[in-house]
Amino acid sequence: MASLSIRLRLSLWYSGVLLLGLTLFGAGIWFALGQKLLAGVDERMAQKATAIKTVLEVEKVTTDRDQARLELSEFAKEVPDGQLIQVADGSHTILVPAETPPFFPVSWMNGEPGTRTIRHQAHSYRVLVTSFDHAGQRYSVLLATPLDEVNGVVQDFRNLVFALVPGVLLAACLGGYWVSRRALAPVDEITQVAKSISVQNLSSRLAVPQTGDELQRMSEAWNGVLERLEGAVKRIRQFTADASHELRTPVTLIRSTAELALRRERDPEEYRKALRAIEAEAKRMTELTTSLLTLARADADEVELALREIDVDSVVAEAVEQSLPLAESKGVTLTLASERRPVAACANEAGLHRLLLVLIDNALKYTPRGGSITVEVASDDDGVHLSVKDTGPGIAADALPHIFDRFFQADQARNNGGAGLGLSIAQAIARAHGTRIEVQSTLGAGSCFSLTLPVRGPELSANLQTPAVGSAEEIFR
Repeated sequence: MASLSIRLRLSLWYSGVLLLGLTLFGAGIWFALGQKLLAGVDERMAQKATAIKTVLEVEKVTTDRDQARLELSEFAKEVPDGQLIQVADGSHTILVPAETPPFFPVSWMNGEPGTRTIRHQAHSYRVLVTSFDHAGQRYSVLLATPLDEVNGVVQDFRNLVFALVPGVLLAACLGGYWVSRRALAPVDEITQVAKSISVQNLSSRLAVPQTGDELQRMSEAWNGVLERLEGAVKRIRQFTADASHELRTPVTLIRSTAELALRRERDPEEYRKALRAIEAEAKRMTELTTSLLTLARADADEVELALREIDVDSVVAEAVEQSLPLAESKGVTLTLASERRPVAACANEAGLHRLLLVLIDNALKYTPRGGSITVEVASDDDGVHLSVKDTGPGIAADALPHIFDRFFQADQARNNGGAGLGLSIAQAIARAHGTRIEVQSTLGAGSCFSLTLPVRGPELSANLQTPAVGSAEEIFR
């Protein structure tokens, strides 16, 4: 079953709320009107009761029953609904009406004082029962007023409400539907534009209405999503193109070397030479695919390292010692500047070791013979600070924002066979540690790559027990 549209649901909600409001409003007015009319009737009957006592006082009626009957009968003839006035003296003798039997039972006059509504002879009456003392005599009074006129007014009002509510409700339904349709028209336009945007035209954007309301914020949010999606797709396309280019080179070399070796018979030494070339390219391709796999895991948030408190100084010393033979073969001085004592920080040992090897290897690639590289370890209240400084040619200012991009080569002319993935992997490792690598470089004066590892604190307590998706040795091998 198809669900109702938003505009129809809004219209139904408007109509339902309006119907409830009209019902409560009509019922309240109907009740208040009835009470107000009854209050007016009660007030007039109270005035009549006071006037009866005033008549007896003004006419100086004493205990003469006939005089009292005469004065009260004349009074009853002069006031509205006088035939519904009943007065009895202390001996329960009916003074008014004088000649006809009373309209209401005499026993009602002896009931509880006050006003009430009664049903008598198929009609409704408002009755007031009261008493007063005059000239040593106690008089009981019953006053009544027909409620036919009051009930007629209340009924006319009720009928008027019943007649108006359907019309008002219908007008509200149509008006609510029209208003909701106009209010949601921009949403339909946004939906149509959003449907027309695909991977081929991610640069398209929604028109943002300058209304300052939810529609403007929704349009801006959609444009933000499209912008991030466009950037992600561009990075994926660039990454795919770069990866294909980098992988095509070793595959082509392997294939061409094998084809040349198979064209004619060769001596064993030539075959060994061809196999060594194939082995070197296969090794390079293996390293490249391993790096790509590592970055793919980082993109999928699968690089979750089990962090624990380790001695950073010993990890740094091991990485420097491992890189010393390569530094000596290139004629570069590699030194370690540390506090020569255990320096504790929250880190993953294998991941940190790989990060340091990447930074040192990157420095060795660009530091000329006779230059120097310094790996420094320092600690303070902010954490453990690591830095790798070199005396290489430095990095141009326009290249600095891109050095952690995949396959980026700051100096293509001086590229020595690297794929441009090392620094991207190092930054991914740093992010897995809750930090990032910062770079400072000046052309002709060398570069400095630095990061700060947090010491063990409340914000990292949970991470200390976080299992890795794979072992660090497997991820960063």
